[in-house]
Amino acid sequence: MANKQGPVCVSVINMKGGVGKTTVAASLALYATGARPFYSRNPRKVLAIDLDPQANLSQALMGGTAYRRLLEDKSPSIVEVFKEYQPPTSDKPSPTPLNIRDAVRSVRSGLDIIPSRFDFSDNLIDSIKPDPRVLARLIANNFQDKDLILIDCAPTESIFTQAAYHASRYILVPVKPEYFATIGFPLLNDSLTKFRDENQGHLIDVIGVVINNTTYQSSNDGGPESKRAKVEIHEEADKNGWHVFGHEIYYSRGFPKMMRGDFNNLRNAHLFTLFASEFFGRLFDGG
Repeated sequence: MANKQGPVCVSVINMKGGVGKTTVAASLALYATGARPFYSRNPRKVLAIDLDPQANLSQALMGGTAYRRLLEDKSPSIVEVFKEYQPPTSDKPSPTPLNIRDAVRSVRSGLDIIPSRFDFSDNLIDSIKPDPRVLARLIANNFQDKDLILIDCAPTESIFTQAAYHASRYILVPVKPEYFATIGFPLLNDSLTKFRDENQGHLIDVIGVVINNTTYQSSNDGGPESKRAKVEIHEEADKNGWHVFGHEIYYSRGFPKMMRGDFNNLRNAHLFTLFASEFFGRLFDGG
């Protein structure tokens, strides 16, 4: 049954690479559907969309075996979504309409993904310029039954960034407390300002900035550089009117293990629930 208001669409973006966008997106998707090790009490129906040519979100949620099978079978992915058709194959000697359900992979109960491929950007940028409204139409026409749609974006300004904007109500900005932490903030703010100016009927806001990969131990706060970076993050976020989440995401070796399906000795990965609870409270309840 479709939701009364439809899904909430959130893009995870930072114009600076290496800030952990995929880990944040994947963990939020798992938390929202009540997956181990989080066991949310209020599981939701989630669609994840991988807009990064590196396809890290696809591999993290699908697992290596399933993702390799997708590549070997040349199954539809985000590439075909933007093309809006399936190219000829050995079985079908002409282009055929894309059945969007063929591009959707089930990860677990309540969680689906439209995966990316390594040839994503080359396949599209070197051909006809894609329509940036493709994702918005796709969601409007096919996924109103979802509660949440999470879009993992590449750390560069491109036609795919515009596609994410057109599809999204909110932007979540992960950032690491390190030197040049906020270098991507002005780029993102300028990009969003330009988008709003050109699409004045579209409401899009930064739901917040989350400090990721921070040190957990109280005896080790990351040192003076981490402290300076956190001050700069708050200052730059304030300039743009962006909320900074009170709960940080602590560094843990458990995150990559969790993505591989290994839930033994996850260290402090479970503390992600502190941020996730705050995020979903703000997203759905206005908290």
